[in-house]
Amino acid sequence: MDINPQWITLVFASNAMIASVAGALVSTRNAKIEFKANVLSVNRQRWIETMRDLVASLNSQLLTTAAVRHTVEEPIGTVIARDPELFRRVESLLGTVSKTELMLNPLEKDHQQLKSLMNDAVEQLRSPSPDGSIEERIDVISRDIIKLSQAILKREWVRVKRGE
Repeated sequence: MDINPQWITLVFASNAMIASVAGALVSTRNAKIEFKANVLSVNRQRWIETMRDLVASLNSQLLTTAAVRHTVEEPIGTVIARDPELFRRVESLLGTVSKTELMLNPLEKDHQQLKSLMNDAVEQLRSPSPDGSIEERIDVISRDIIKLSQAILKREWVRVKRGE
């Protein structure tokens, strides 16, 4: 069997061309995947840091506002209107609640639960029950917010470590 050397050269050249094209495609695909993973991980890590700061601020503001609310007998709107410092505190609290809500995914159940806890806390501050235990109720809600936030943040941190 006599093989033409030009055919052998053509086969080797074709193989080399296919290998170089395939290598370039694989390298490009891998670079896209790695870039996407890095960008997502960085963004997720930034989300985690922001969310952690917001929850810490939220809890601080809730507990402080509850302590002030505990001393107030009259309707809270009247007191807020008279006291500029209290007005700033309540405004800051509501801003933190809003920012935190904007960070949440409304499709995830634990995010919905966190939003519900925050809304419960604000509602407690607006119209506490007559038994006067607002600080205790806000403290319980605050601890629930921390526990749920820790679970959410942990799950997201695991995703960062996996490069998702």
